[in-house]
Amino acid sequence: MTGRQHDFPLQLSLKLSFRPAQAREDFVVASCNELAVNWVDRWPDWPGSALVLHGQRGCGKTHLGAVWQTQSNAVVLNGGALDLETGRRLAEKGEALLLEDVDARLAAVPAWEETLLHLYNAAHAAGGSLLMTAASHPAEWGLSLPDLRSRVKALPAARIDLPDDELLESVMRKRFNDRQMAIQPDLVRYVLPRIERSFSAIHDFVDRIDTLALERHRKVNRTLAVELLNPQGRSRLAEGDQDGLGT
Repeated sequence: MTGRQHDFPLQLSLKLSFRPAQAREDFVVASCNELAVNWVDRWPDWPGSALVLHGQRGCGKTHLGAVWQTQSNAVVLNGGALDLETGRRLAEKGEALLLEDVDARLAAVPAWEETLLHLYNAAHAAGGSLLMTAASHPAEWGLSLPDLRSRVKALPAARIDLPDDELLESVMRKRFNDRQMAIQPDLVRYVLPRIERSFSAIHDFVDRIDTLALERHRKVNRTLAVELLNPQGRSRLAEGDQDGLGT
């Protein structure tokens, strides 16, 4: 059991459909992402009909992009040439579009610059919206087309910094709560220093410990966390911390 109530015994670890909360009120706001959140909240009142969110991997731009997608009913583009052409046709109809990892995609296929320019022009002309995410600031994308460079330079670009400890703790507690998982007070403080400092790592850990708890018919506690993070440490912990309540 993981602290949730079931009307039937779980005999197997089932691959259940789970959709994390993505509404605006479900996104944890802190100093590291406040500027970006404010810009997303301004939609559709964006100068140039577009916005760039940028920051290091794990800063939360994908999550915030998903929040905007939910709000705007945006179509997500994967960045392929044909996909961008489809996006351009949607942009001509005034649709909202989300294009992730723009800088990485442009670096891999420089020819996408031309299509991206057409995509932006179509969205702007039709009153649509384009949200782009990237690891780097647009000034660092190395754009060769003057028209695209000037348009992107004029767009608002909001940086998201890596989360601090307080925000990471809030996100992990929220992730457990989204899954209706009852946890011990010390679990989050134990886990955070032992995983990557990113939202994606938090989501991955919660998913994995939930699956392991269901498989083992065990509570989600520190003992199970030690077993998941360091299988070799299971026997050492068992000698003095069977319930995972130690410090």
